[in-house]
Amino acid sequence: MTRDEKMIVALTGCSHALSHGYLLIFPAVLLLLQKEFSMGYLGLGIISNIMFFSYGLGALPGGMVYNRLGPKKLYLICFFGSALASLLVAFSPDFLLFTAGLAILGALGSVYHPLANALITSKVKEYGKGLGIHGSAGNIGMGAAPFIAGLIGSYWGWRYAYLFFSLPGIALAVWSLFIEMTIKKEEQAKPSGNPPIHPSLQDSRRFWLFFTVPLLLIYLINMLHSFSFHGAITFLPTYMAKYTSIKIFSWDSVALGGMLSGLALFTGIFGQYTGGVLAQKPRLERNFLILSALSFPFILSMAWTRDYALFFTTIFFFFLNFALQPMSNVLLAHNTTVEMRGTAFGIFFFAAFGIGSVASSVAGYIAQNFGLTWVFVGLGFTTMLLVPLAFGLLKYKKRKEQIQ
Repeated sequence: MTRDEKMIVALTGCSHALSHGYLLIFPAVLLLLQKEFSMGYLGLGIISNIMFFSYGLGALPGGMVYNRLGPKKLYLICFFGSALASLLVAFSPDFLLFTAGLAILGALGSVYHPLANALITSKVKEYGKGLGIHGSAGNIGMGAAPFIAGLIGSYWGWRYAYLFFSLPGIALAVWSLFIEMTIKKEEQAKPSGNPPIHPSLQDSRRFWLFFTVPLLLIYLINMLHSFSFHGAITFLPTYMAKYTSIKIFSWDSVALGGMLSGLALFTGIFGQYTGGVLAQKPRLERNFLILSALSFPFILSMAWTRDYALFFTTIFFFFLNFALQPMSNVLLAHNTTVEMRGTAFGIFFFAAFGIGSVASSVAGYIAQNFGLTWVFVGLGFTTMLLVPLAFGLLKYKKRKEQIQ
């Protein structure tokens, strides 16, 4: 990678860590929120759903705005705005403003994924590797945020956790001012992994180019993949605190649940990097199918294991879950041109964070009415649905190769 490419990967990696970190403060302090607002799992799941849905809803227009405003202005909006929203949550005087603050936090962060993925796949030559590093950095945030937020919350209260996380948002916004992000005309013309689409088709059927058979399959795969992730992560710290008897120092259940779930998510760094490497290899669709099939038994096992067995089962599931992320990003890049990529990633992440966020409410309903264990039973069968969709994508690719 060139120096400019490394700087883009470094900035987007740190940004990815914080973007997900903002979302994972809530699960880490869920037990504290449950006490303060006197709410059950369903109510807390709905609040989480509101935050995640706004995070996904803004991804769709975010991809379109990216094409008009460019990445730098969007970076400033995203991270300065997220820092201010985090402060709003920290100082919210009542439940209504608390919920509104979370919705705003999600909405302002929603432009990040289409922005960063379009930027990396446009500005970095080895973008499969770049996406793997970007994803791995995101997992550092996913692993660190629940631990830091849980620890701060257990000692000083959940408001201080949100107050603390406003600071890195300001720092990243300032850093982005010094990074070259302009996409030149020759970079816009770079071909994707597939043969370029003929200009006449772009003009006459532009809308339908975003909904070809492989893209529809990729959108559905990402939606289900994200559904499993959101459902698991919303209640993971609480689940780990309840079903593990591991003792560390004199930490209470909030700090312990945050630490154990953080460690499990931290291993996703290796999953993201593995997925990034596999994304650069031949037979991407086949490898994606294999990893999808392997992830199903591990999330199902989370329902029936306890203590160390639960911890290690969780690690294996999140390793595989995160390995699929850069692979699906590259699959999307292979089926789009650079020009259409911002909007395509917007649809892609709306399917993931918008529609997939419904998992938080569904998981909350299941947890409140049947128990936390059954959340992971349901998510196991959702993960299983990835297999036939991934198989369909592989068959479509083979059929297309035969025709060509």
